[in-house]
Amino acid sequence: MKNFDIFISYRRQGGYDTAKHLNDLLVRDGYRVSFDIDTLRNGDFDVQLLNRIDQCEDFILIVDEKAFERTLDVNFNPQKDWLRNELAYALAKNKNIIPVFLSGVKGFPEGLPSDVSGVVKKNGPEYNRYYFNEFYDVLKERFIKSKPVRFSGKWILAACVLIVMAAILFFMLNSSREPKYNEETSKDASQIIDNNVDIIFYGKADEGLFYNNLYAKVDGYEYKIDIPSDMCMDIVAQEDFDGDGIKDALIENIQACGGNAIGSSFFFVKYTGTGFFTITNEFGNNVNETPKIERWNGKLSVLIIDCNEGYNTERNVELRERFVLQQGRAVRVESSKKNSITTIKEISVQDFHNGKENETISMTYDLDGNGIMDQIDCTYWDRWDALLFNITVNGKQTEYHTGYSRIGITENKTNGFHDLICGDNTIYRWSGEVYEEKEERKSH
Repeated sequence: MKNFDIFISYRRQGGYDTAKHLNDLLVRDGYRVSFDIDTLRNGDFDVQLLNRIDQCEDFILIVDEKAFERTLDVNFNPQKDWLRNELAYALAKNKNIIPVFLSGVKGFPEGLPSDVSGVVKKNGPEYNRYYFNEFYDVLKERFIKSKPVRFSGKWILAACVLIVMAAILFFMLNSSREPKYNEETSKDASQIIDNNVDIIFYGKADEGLFYNNLYAKVDGYEYKIDIPSDMCMDIVAQEDFDGDGIKDALIENIQACGGNAIGSSFFFVKYTGTGFFTITNEFGNNVNETPKIERWNGKLSVLIIDCNEGYNTERNVELRERFVLQQGRAVRVESSKKNSITTIKEISVQDFHNGKENETISMTYDLDGNGIMDQIDCTYWDRWDALLFNITVNGKQTEYHTGYSRIGITENKTNGFHDLICGDNTIYRWSGEVYEEKEERKSH
């Protein structure tokens, strides 16, 4: 008797998650799949496993980056290379072999042994983790030759009749009993309902401070989300960003893995059902501020404030962008640059570039209008590409130890002294004795 139509061959490390997802979907759609064969790898490989391949018309080969590492290793015992044995037998039996190249794999490696080298002539659907549903549809429609098993109408009708008869019998036996509220059963049912709709995203770190593996638990089942393991990540928020009633995740891609030179970008992860997830396009570039989650037009949005102050040698600019999750993509719905305060005079970090990093740059101005010139002295802080400054007013010098991209003198006055703008936001006002940081200027 034939029990299987499709055989899935994969490496445990690297290919299991995709193979498991494919198995779940194919079984759901009525295909008979040979997937988990651990019980056959303790002496029965040569008989039962090959018998399964004999039964199958289709042979799906999951090719990750290390799928053929053992096969190409001349020192590895080929009898223990299960993937090679499976593939060689499928080729010899002229099965319909469908390779699935996972992310980062462009094709088969060179130098494959003669018993499996014929696989290089085989074609499969283009795998894309961002559009998995489209990949799966193409796999079924164009590459798989097997047909799903469907129950005939008479068997479905017979099953329905039996269910109705059982329900009537149960009602007759229990109709005379007074219904009772079972608190424990009620709580269990409530928990089951919550688990059915709740999704929890979480990360795991192989080493270091940041996640390099992302997971989700849906209905008590753990899924590993297909994201490159060399990415450093953090989970910023878990909310229903697109308003479909299902929780999504906002993920930070920590591009420098904790370093100061490069900021972060962000992306959404959306659950699309049956154990599959969509990873959106990344947004934000070299961002050093935590994004803000705000309501916008009735749905949640992510506000990115991208400022290059202290992170490169370009003129300080702050860009504000708002993104929403829409149809599986991060869509920018607003973008604006912050208006800067104009100054009478200013010194900026750009003045220290081109060989002046070790110099002191000064500017003089009569800050209180008493006819005596006051002085602001600036030095360069190369660690953060910022400037530090001292202010001398009427012969009294005050040192300040916060770095800014610029310091400028504005037209506004407080207590008879011109206000100072430091960086792009921070206002220093005259207190009566010294300049003090009073407030951060609002952007809009």
